[in-house]
Amino acid sequence: MSNAPMLPGMEPFVVAKPSKKKTKKNESQYLWIPGGDPPELGQHSLAKHRILRSYLETYVAILTSNRVVEKLNLSLVDGFSGGGAYRCPLTGEKIPGSPLLMLEAMASAEIKANEGKTKPFKIDTDFYFIERQKPTIEYLKQEISECESAHGKHEQIHVLHGRFAKYIDAVIKQIKSKGRRHRAIFLLDQYGYTDVTLANMRKIFRELPSAEVILTFAVDWLADFVNESEKFESALRNLELSHKRDLLVQIRQQHAADWRPTIQHLLHQHFYERSGADCYTPFFINSPDSHRAYWLLHFSKHSTARNAMVDLHWNMQNHFQHFGKAGFEMLLGYDPSRMNESPMLPFDFGSDAASLTHESLLVELPERLSRFGETISFRHFFKTVVNETPATKQMIALAARQLTKDHEIEVLTTDRKLRRNGVVIHDDDLLRLPASKSLFLPRKYDD
Repeated sequence: MSNAPMLPGMEPFVVAKPSKKKTKKNESQYLWIPGGDPPELGQHSLAKHRILRSYLETYVAILTSNRVVEKLNLSLVDGFSGGGAYRCPLTGEKIPGSPLLMLEAMASAEIKANEGKTKPFKIDTDFYFIERQKPTIEYLKQEISECESAHGKHEQIHVLHGRFAKYIDAVIKQIKSKGRRHRAIFLLDQYGYTDVTLANMRKIFRELPSAEVILTFAVDWLADFVNESEKFESALRNLELSHKRDLLVQIRQQHAADWRPTIQHLLHQHFYERSGADCYTPFFINSPDSHRAYWLLHFSKHSTARNAMVDLHWNMQNHFQHFGKAGFEMLLGYDPSRMNESPMLPFDFGSDAASLTHESLLVELPERLSRFGETISFRHFFKTVVNETPATKQMIALAARQLTKDHEIEVLTTDRKLRRNGVVIHDDDLLRLPASKSLFLPRKYDD
């Protein structure tokens, strides 16, 4: 149970009576009226919610794999929480929103973490649900009160009325008052593209190095408003892209039918350089209902976290895509001189994409090894390439294993003894090119 003081503006956790007064239309496409039915969830958000719950459970499973650990301190922040419930677009039944998904995921993760352990394991989670619409908060409180996974946790559930930007400093301070590692996951499922600033992203990673951020970005809406509204200007300021305004206008005008890969290439390096994170995944959510493009971006400072998220993309085949290569350098930097070239085809994480990725790695991995010194550990190699490939760590290791059988690379132990071909690749193993191969590839040695 959290002993931290109540944050300024925090709503006391009591269930409000249904409001009879009319409410203003929500800034998003969703509207929660206390006492009424929840809004219908967009189909594109079904995959988003599935990956949120799966990632939270995977996150806990990774951190609790050590059986000696008896407790995990964690903070989950939902910066745009909504009313906590929706109607399924496929069946019409009531389904949980992100706040309830967080509560349910932690309850499920704690049960799994206790399996096979002799001592009871505890996940001490504080939940921060931030929402600016008063009627939506009333709706959310009612949903939480009826959620079985929330029972006994009301002092750990912090409901905040207002904008995410208003509370970010107070929430960070509260997280830092808990434990030593300050593990936190921020879900920033903004209503469009103007509510989250890169300055606040950097603040999160500067103050909380162990934090992760899952951000949605309605890139189609940004493109629709190019050169037309104050919203566009606001988005450029928040994203620190004002100096790219003319280029964005040019892209939208000249690429009416295929602007997505061009925009993606432009924003890719920019997000990486300005977010404060070391690792991230920039993949689109397929949106069959609205034909709109949403980016689901995951930011962290740890390659293990990035690998876990990409692994989920592969497990949820055909729900996500990116426009780029299957091997390394999947998102090449934007080059204005190539604006009229044919765009790269979408990559959908299906079975064909998996085969293409494996074949691409077999071709490209030796050349990438040639850019390093004589040897490089597999752990270091993966950290070096993690942001530039849709492949998981396991997929790269599998390709490296195949290449040893083909005598294209060699694997050594930490004391530089040659391992036999076809062995399973471990983090501490050293990779190198055979002498006969390295003579014909460019080499880039460390100083």
